[in-house]
Amino acid sequence: MSFKKRIRWYERDLGKYIHQRMKEENITRVDLDEDTINFFYQQFKTRSCSGHSEWSDRFQKNIWIKDEDNKS
Repeated sequence: MSFKKRIRWYERDLGKYIHQRMKEENITRVDLDEDTINFFYQQFKTRSCSGHSEWSDRFQKNIWIKDEDNKS
């Protein structure tokens, strides 16, 4: 039986993500409130879900296509 190591939130670069979002939105520490932090946290948790849906003729329904990450 193997156990996965539990990864803590601070090991997932949450602080770096929030800091980046603050810069993008021109939010200062004074403007940063609980609702904004919670909003950024929810975005952080779903950041790997970026994509779009496309019609599949094979399955006759919409399917989710994950977008390619073009970071260099």
